[in-house]
Amino acid sequence: MNQKSTGGGLASGSIWSIVDNLAQQVISFVIFAVLARFLAPDAFGLLTIAHLFILFTRLVVFDAIAMPVIRAGLPDDRFFSWVFTCCTLAGLLLAALMFFSAGLVSSLYRAPELKTVLQGMSFSVLFFGLMRAYEARLVRNMMFRQLAIRSIGSVMTGGVVGITLAAGGWGAMSLVVQQVAASGLALVLVVAQSRWLPRIVFDRALNKKYWSDIRQVGLTGILQFANTNGDSLLVSIFLGPYATGLYNLGKRVTSAVYLVIASSMQKVALPVFSDAGADMAAMGRGYLKILGITLFCVAPLLCFQAVLAEPLVAAVFGAKWLPAAPVVSVLALLYLLSSIVHLNDYLFFAIRKNRLPVLFGIAQLTLATVLAVSCYRFGLLGMSLSFCGAYLLVFPPSQIRLNRELGLNAQQVWYALAPPLVGSTFLVLGLTAYLLLVPPGISNVTLVAGGVLIACLLYPFMVVVTGWQIRSVNASWHGLLLSAMRLGRAR
Repeated sequence: MNQKSTGGGLASGSIWSIVDNLAQQVISFVIFAVLARFLAPDAFGLLTIAHLFILFTRLVVFDAIAMPVIRAGLPDDRFFSWVFTCCTLAGLLLAALMFFSAGLVSSLYRAPELKTVLQGMSFSVLFFGLMRAYEARLVRNMMFRQLAIRSIGSVMTGGVVGITLAAGGWGAMSLVVQQVAASGLALVLVVAQSRWLPRIVFDRALNKKYWSDIRQVGLTGILQFANTNGDSLLVSIFLGPYATGLYNLGKRVTSAVYLVIASSMQKVALPVFSDAGADMAAMGRGYLKILGITLFCVAPLLCFQAVLAEPLVAAVFGAKWLPAAPVVSVLALLYLLSSIVHLNDYLFFAIRKNRLPVLFGIAQLTLATVLAVSCYRFGLLGMSLSFCGAYLLVFPPSQIRLNRELGLNAQQVWYALAPPLVGSTFLVLGLTAYLLLVPPGISNVTLVAGGVLIACLLYPFMVVVTGWQIRSVNASWHGLLLSAMRLGRAR
């Protein structure tokens, strides 16, 4: 493959990967909002508990087995068949474990209805196991368009099925059928797109050769699962399905902003950091530019959600979801910090400080667990504050260490981040005043629409004003420095 075709494939793959991610988030959010109108929070809580098991198997088992084939130089069909055999066997065992342990798990959660949900979702575990080798083959051949079509088609079809059943009164089982239908259709589509039929391959040499990689990816997957889903797991253990459903809504609303914007900027950050190489000054400039753009896009959306959480939740999801509004406000701050922390992790990896993100991640996870165990008696809001508190405690040392590695001082960081931070501060104050001054009796939809108008006018104005002020300060210091240099030469 020549350089041109490789570059074209990389550009096309990147575009389709972003389209896939964005489309999935938008479609899933719309489907979730519609389903929330028909179902109670405890139905989503039951599905979230079952989904935690599926996410664990995908990150820790299936991805660990498939990663060697993606990293391999020139994998052949025998290699892919070996991955298919391993993932299929793991899928069968894990699906059986989930199915037959459903009664025990439901009794531990004191939720009898959870048993049927777990048993139904066990079929998705098997489908994901059967699918993983096909996905690895498509990724290895840079066939991201096929993966995007597969994802969008399966999510939309599953959503239509789920909404139809929820409207018919199926309750939590409508969500189970939605998930199983989506994963089953995804398997059918990926098989049809691959045009490849695997064989059953057992190879001890391959097992021995890639066991170290599988173990390393699996351990990384455990840490990733704990950092991204440990909060939901703790909520489900201490507070049960109803609170888990409310927390899941708050997390879906706030994380959507992060997943669409911040994660896309992190993909852009990788080539920027790579181009900088060992030039720390260039690395620092690139980091501040990407961080400023990320906050410029993320901060106003999360601030808007934090202040207008109550009317926003009522207008989009219905009044029965109003107990989730305080959670939305707290998690908005959490994901604002998370967008910075995860970008910092990318930069630590770029400058070969690979252990630092792991250490900070372990520290954040440990603090979140300790605080959650201490605060669960204060209910869902107390646990949400504990998760946010863990990020607040870990963020300063992480940022200080990063600034030291890049040679950045406080003034440079402030000049880069002042426009979005000042704009967001005034946006919060403006929206708070708006809520206090608005007359009672206005509908939630009208209240949200008025907030959108204020945000669209106030935030850009304050960003522009702050940017001008910074430029004028820089210009004045630059002029003063030039004058001093000229005076020195004259003398």
